Amino acid sequence: MLQRTHSRKPCLRLAAALTALLLAASPLTRAAPPSPNLQAPHVAGELLLQWRGTARAAPKELETLLASLSATVVQTFPALRIARLRLPETRLAATLARLQADPRLAWAEPNYLLQLDFTPNDPYYASYQHNTLANMEMEAAWDLSRGDPAVIVAIIDTGMDFAHSDLAGSVWINDDEVPANGLDDDANGYVDDVQGWDFFGEDNLPQDVHGHGTHVTGIAAARTNNGLGIAGMAGEATIMPLSIFSPQGFGTSADLIEAILYATDNGAQVINMSLGATSYSRGEEAAVNYAWEHGVLLVAAAGNNNNDAVHYPAAHDHVLAVSSVTAGDLRSGFSSYGDFVDLAAPGSSVMSTYKDNGYRLMSGTSMAAPHVAGLAALIRSRNPTLSNAEVRQILESTADDLGAAGWDPYYGHGRINGRRALEATPLPTPPVPTPPPLPPPQPLWPPDCQEMVVNGDFEAADLIPWQVAGQAALDESVAYSGARSLRLAGLPASTAEAWQLLSLPPDTTAATLFFAVGILSSDEDFGSDPHDPFDDHLKVYFRNVNGKPLIELLRAGNTSDGAPELPWDEVLYRLTAEDLTTLRHAGPVQLYFYADNNDDDATTLFHVDDVRLCLGREGMRPRIFAPLVVN
Repeated sequence: MLQRTHSRKPCLRLAAALTALLLAASPLTRAAPPSPNLQAPHVAGELLLQWRGTARAAPKELETLLASLSATVVQTFPALRIARLRLPETRLAATLARLQADPRLAWAEPNYLLQLDFTPNDPYYASYQHNTLANMEMEAAWDLSRGDPAVIVAIIDTGMDFAHSDLAGSVWINDDEVPANGLDDDANGYVDDVQGWDFFGEDNLPQDVHGHGTHVTGIAAARTNNGLGIAGMAGEATIMPLSIFSPQGFGTSADLIEAILYATDNGAQVINMSLGATSYSRGEEAAVNYAWEHGVLLVAAAGNNNNDAVHYPAAHDHVLAVSSVTAGDLRSGFSSYGDFVDLAAPGSSVMSTYKDNGYRLMSGTSMAAPHVAGLAALIRSRNPTLSNAEVRQILESTADDLGAAGWDPYYGHGRINGRRALEATPLPTPPVPTPPPLPPPQPLWPPDCQEMVVNGDFEAADLIPWQVAGQAALDESVAYSGARSLRLAGLPASTAEAWQLLSLPPDTTAATLFFAVGILSSDEDFGSDPHDPFDDHLKVYFRNVNGKPLIELLRAGNTSDGAPELPWDEVLYRLTAEDLTTLRHAGPVQLYFYADNNDDDATTLFHVDDVRLCLGREGMRPRIFAPLVVN
């Protein structure tokens, strides 16, 4: 997680000698065929038999025999004089013995199950991957599905190395966009987004200069059996690379939200997020819910804190949270755990693709998550008609239970098992229905915008109309934009509050909230509540005039996003219709910011800047609203 062979030549002399020996042997002798084996894998309650003679139709005597055995003929192959029978499994052994003894039959045997025994020829598979993937029975899984290009897996990360040989041919192509013409041909808000998008750099080339995204991408879908490198979980699926991180490895929740919406609106069926923090964002949860409601399965890393601090986006209800295990199926020492964990997957010393066309061993729940995302892509490849809830149920119900019996906080429902998952995936009933068209994307910002927050950039010489209490003040030394920001708390045992009174017009049809948060912390201690694991806290609400919280917007603190260089996190939330109803019925409401520091010398400074609440209203005259620019 970001925290941020020998050659073989024909032997002609041996071949000639063997040919001469075979020609001289008269008559040819063959070893007797092995006896039927009911211990071998076979279709329950099914036998095959061959009747003697030349008649293509089964003799009447055979029909009489089968009737006496209460066996049903479910299929015949007249050209081979073979019949397929079905009867209770409990009578299979006795029936088989009776059929073998009948002189009218040439042979009888179980209807054996077959496997292709596919083993990839990727050179790192045998040396690095085999033991890890063997636990998940991936070779048997690949006999059933190796992915489908129609299944799109969005990797929200640092991008990918587009020149990597082991990822060639894997990248999603936006067919509705004309390359390099400088136009937004599909009117989705992104110019020339032919192969994904870089939300940090605001450009159409999510090229990975960090390496993390390429590593994650390879685990999920490096090309399999191409004679190169590694074998990805879903080697024939399509990858949609979406970058939200700087080269240094930090990103913002606003860019994550936008990337989730982009992936959903552009047809991704699976989203992998090997990223996160211990801070809760309502906007992030809203984006997750939007994707889930549009049929997307979302997977995220559980975190590398080696404690039970709840980690987001993994902890949202509609995300599969993945912890990490070693090749020996033990919890990785770094892996977070807790009541939010759903599944486990290999995450210790995982070999995968890396930037500059390389390969590298890396560890983290970042590596565990794409194993699950790749398996989800295989399930959706095998049956594209399944809902995301059905795919999730298959993943959880077929996992190998580790640790305490049943669900537990370290492994969730267990470590995923590819063979069991795909065997439990029902095949679609033909014909496969055409999926419904994607709904039109909802704009992040209302097209008819009325700004509600006054002095949200804190550029005025005083805080009016903000109301403040405690350690809240303007700060001219730190700013997200302009010259000032609002500083909250930062002294031992201090608190700070700031709020602005707002009234939503009754004809409000849409609203988007944005603000930037900068956390400068020297306190790395965790609190005792895993759902609010901070010693120092920042909380943002809409609340009524009596102080009752109506909508929680953000929960963050000293262990979530703080860093010496004070990277700004952009918080973005598109209010739902339910939110708008709640705020309208409450009358005037407060947009409320609260911060505190506990009583120790390790302090945390919280800064807020560029607060915007943009409303769309019926009957308003459209005007252009300036898009957000990442600083």
